[in-house]
Amino acid sequence: MRIKIISAFMLCTLIFSLGCKNKSSETTYSVTGQIQHAGAVKLLLQEVPYGGKPIVTLDSVSLDKDGNYAFTFIAKQEGIYRLATEKDFEIIFVNDEENIQIKADANNYQSYAVKGSKNSSALLEFLKQYRKKDSSLFATLYNLDALQKKNAKDSSIFWLQKQKIAKIEDLNNFIESNIANSASPAIIYYSLGLGLRSMESAKVLALAKAAAEKTKANSLVDFVALLSTQVQSNTKTGAAAVGNTAPEIALADPNGKIISLSSLRGKYVLVDFWASWCGPCRGENPNVVAAYEKYKKKNFTVLGVSLDDNKSNWLEAIKEDKLNWQHISDLKKWESIVVGAYQIEGIPFNALIDPSGKIIATELRGQALQDTLASVLH
Repeated sequence: MRIKIISAFMLCTLIFSLGCKNKSSETTYSVTGQIQHAGAVKLLLQEVPYGGKPIVTLDSVSLDKDGNYAFTFIAKQEGIYRLATEKDFEIIFVNDEENIQIKADANNYQSYAVKGSKNSSALLEFLKQYRKKDSSLFATLYNLDALQKKNAKDSSIFWLQKQKIAKIEDLNNFIESNIANSASPAIIYYSLGLGLRSMESAKVLALAKAAAEKTKANSLVDFVALLSTQVQSNTKTGAAAVGNTAPEIALADPNGKIISLSSLRGKYVLVDFWASWCGPCRGENPNVVAAYEKYKKKNFTVLGVSLDDNKSNWLEAIKEDKLNWQHISDLKKWESIVVGAYQIEGIPFNALIDPSGKIIATELRGQALQDTLASVLH
């Protein structure tokens, strides 16, 4: 017997819209400085919205003979702006202070200098490191594609595939760290946007939720609501069926770290949906523990996904039942995003995922779990 659910939702991907730190009234900002070696060109001041919306040009000036410029503009909130020319020259900054100075050389515009804007300096440093990691990943992808087209040796292709996975993970960890450590809603938005290029949308949603909770910024709260709605509404029926790639899960562990199902790719994973308040779940836990202890050295692990809404009860149950594997939850009970993603109608429920990320079995309980694992991991 399983505990029945009240409602279910649906999941998948998105493109988002900009919003930033609210201010009580309009503020006038100035951005001044010098662009060397640009010549007598027109410099544009632009606002950079998210979600694929067109960039908005707020003003333009002609650089003087020494490359000097000055802009003033009015805004109600912290956002992302840029200085640009028609020759692909662009400098990104954040309007976190009223007077900002930016100096650059058109021959090396990505190494501009900022004064008077802590968040602009932080964004510049982040982008420098991001570009290095992204360029390294691109080079690996380019080389991998070239080898595959030439039907190169499997060993060479395999080595580059491992490099690709490692570099994607390194890039995503870097983005995640920047989101976690930044207090600027604008920088967080920008980082989330970059994250959508290389992360599963479910993980971006989890990171956005954590950032909204931390900053309490209305714009981030609104973004999470938009993202959640789009992720839920875009899930295809039957996405969690046997033979399909398992829908991504990315939720916080008890320490607040975001753990994703995709991070366990390469192993057999039993995704175990349960809750501390669920009697049948607690009754099945000894069987799952036995399976874990028997096969944990055979490229097998368990990912516990809780439908709890009380963190203390969740942690106490993990301890009492000796569930010595990774655990995650958004503590939303039946409102959890995983309910719709996996079409969960009751718990306990589980899905066995192979190393490629495909679902090979579901609803394995009792002896069925032991028999299936024995056949797969013999």
